[in-house]
Amino acid sequence: MSKHNELLDRFAGEAQRRRYTRRQVVKAGLALGLSGAMIDSVLAMPAFAQDATASPAAGGPVNVPIVGKEMSFDDIKAAIAEEKVVNVGNWTYTASDQLVQRFQQYIKDVYDEDITLNYAQSQSPSTYLTELYTAVGSGNSSPYDVLAIEENYHAEVQAQAASESVKLVEDFLPSGLVPNADRVFDNFKKGATAIGFQASASPAIIYNSDKVDFLTDWKDLADERLKGKLLMWLPGDITGGGVLLGVANSLGLDYQDPANMDEAIAYLVDKVHPNALKYTTDFGEAQQLFSSGLVDVVTFWNSMARLQYLNGQESAAMLVASSGQYAVNGYMFMPVDPPHPVLGQIFVDWRLSDDAQFPDIDAWGISKGSWAELQEGFMGESYQDLVPDWIKDVYFNFYPTVDQLKSQYLGVDWDYYTENSSDWYDKWLQGIGL
Repeated sequence: MSKHNELLDRFAGEAQRRRYTRRQVVKAGLALGLSGAMIDSVLAMPAFAQDATASPAAGGPVNVPIVGKEMSFDDIKAAIAEEKVVNVGNWTYTASDQLVQRFQQYIKDVYDEDITLNYAQSQSPSTYLTELYTAVGSGNSSPYDVLAIEENYHAEVQAQAASESVKLVEDFLPSGLVPNADRVFDNFKKGATAIGFQASASPAIIYNSDKVDFLTDWKDLADERLKGKLLMWLPGDITGGGVLLGVANSLGLDYQDPANMDEAIAYLVDKVHPNALKYTTDFGEAQQLFSSGLVDVVTFWNSMARLQYLNGQESAAMLVASSGQYAVNGYMFMPVDPPHPVLGQIFVDWRLSDDAQFPDIDAWGISKGSWAELQEGFMGESYQDLVPDWIKDVYFNFYPTVDQLKSQYLGVDWDYYTENSSDWYDKWLQGIGL
């Protein structure tokens, strides 16, 4: 085999494995120096000849471990017709209605079946876990097919399962119904039980770039130039917890060392607290104080910066801390004995699709602000070419690069965090007199 044919075969295999779109095949092929004819030959392969809404089983049966069998397209279609419904627990999005419609239409387009996505929405996902524990304890099936919530809740469920010696989560990956999982970076996978659908959700430092140009890391919150211009999130949940972990790391401290955490809390009390105008648990208040210019820096979720920018505050920016920041991404997992296992897996796959990761605002009928709620960074390298033109020039002001995701977004030992965070918050609150 000639060298150029070997290159072509390797490229075609990589493109199919990563499920490149046709546009990505062309761009990557040109970057490799492939001729137009060679690129056309790749695009003519079945993986690229079919449209973006083709079934994973379009080329033949796929293995689906959770149901214990190989499933053809007709098998999947029949299962969907029998299940008819899929129950997903997630957060509140301004575009939740559109998300439901897009998934239901996806099933209609691919399988010609009408289904209902029951999309539960809560900003307190612990309620989903309570419902799950109650159902399993009563000998009933899970009320949800998929839970799409922060990764610490997945860790909590696994810890509960271990302590009670009971199964609470299904092993469902890898699955022929979730081919998009192959596109996702390995660090966004939790073995066979869960996979991320967000890449860069994290408590962060949001700042006014017209007024502040000296921030590089968490410890810079102690800079005296911020006196009276800093709004801090009140300690008590993962928003404040992410700030605490970040400050500890920026000081070279180990959050799993109690003495080190006492030092980090003392730094927040003695050095950062004097700069704080106030503490809040109200996102609306944070937006108002920041947009009015009463504060120049806010500790909140990274999404705030892009939402402020899209609301007209062009100076809003997000700091990717030089020492790193702790990610609290959303993960999808299937509770034990889901009532609709096929549609549940198809939802997981669709949520990792181009359409759901980088929604077309016109096709979805959503605002740019709604788009910015749904989009949370690159889940893998094959998503990098999907940034829409309307935000392309400023995208990396609000989202990390792939390299930053790999080097500056840090994981958390959630078991340790859960066991110790309440004590940390109490010490922090006591130190600031609240």
